[in-house]
Amino acid sequence: MEVNDNNYNELVLKEERPIFIDFYSPMCGPCVELKEFIDTNLEAYGSEKGVLVLKCNVSENPKLAEKLKIKSVPFTIGITKGLGQDKKFKYPEVGMQEAHYYFNIIDKLSGKKKFLGLF
Repeated sequence: MEVNDNNYNELVLKEERPIFIDFYSPMCGPCVELKEFIDTNLEAYGSEKGVLVLKCNVSENPKLAEKLKIKSVPFTIGITKGLGQDKKFKYPEVGMQEAHYYFNIIDKLSGKKKFLGLF
């Protein structure tokens, strides 16, 4: 699912579940590779674990990228609910990582059993 300048408040700020967001540009090779991995593997895994997996095209959503201070892509981050209604940003990562890294982040965000490392 895509998050953008217009739906960020609705999709992220009002969401109760933990969230994983991938910020990407379609002109970036590693970004395209990571986006494909997320589309084919991570969205379903996140859904099983109760984590909402989102993507944001920074080229089409410069206001959101600026608001969140995204300077380089690919950039991934986890978001959890903090004390009260505040959101906590966790596990920021610039650049492409191994597949198991992303599964482990989903596990950490969900608080559920760790990924078995099949990748």
